[in-house]
Amino acid sequence: GSVSVELAALCRGVWAVERDRRALALLRQNREKFHAYRLRVVEGEAPEALAGLPAPDGVFVGGSSGRLPDILRAACRANPAVRICVSAVALETLQIACRTLEELGRRAEVTQLAVSRSRPAGQLHLLLANNPVFLVTGVEG
Repeated sequence: GSVSVELAALCRGVWAVERDRRALALLRQNREKFHAYRLRVVEGEAPEALAGLPAPDGVFVGGSSGRLPDILRAACRANPAVRICVSAVALETLQIACRTLEELGRRAEVTQLAVSRSRPAGQLHLLLANNPVFLVTGVEG
């Protein structure tokens, strides 16, 4: 939910759909802690929980519980011009995101984010890589 909280500072309205009760509690705590009052928390599972929400200008998918194609199709049905960004840590999710976006008539663009942290090794310091994160955006046409 941290992306939702950050987006709420920039947007007129953000709807965060979450199915996990612990994640919901943390999302609500962060909403209050950071005064992200433009954030509306929706308990449920996408894509079903998207029904009845306003048509989105943009959609960020941080997790999909294996339902990524259904979520992306629902977003595009709600607004054919919707901006889409999918966060993927697994190569399979990356592949599914790219394939589904292309099936929806979009060009998939992938950005890899990689972070390394230093760790002492005797008199030296080594950089140890964390797992990369991929951001996949669906660009029209």
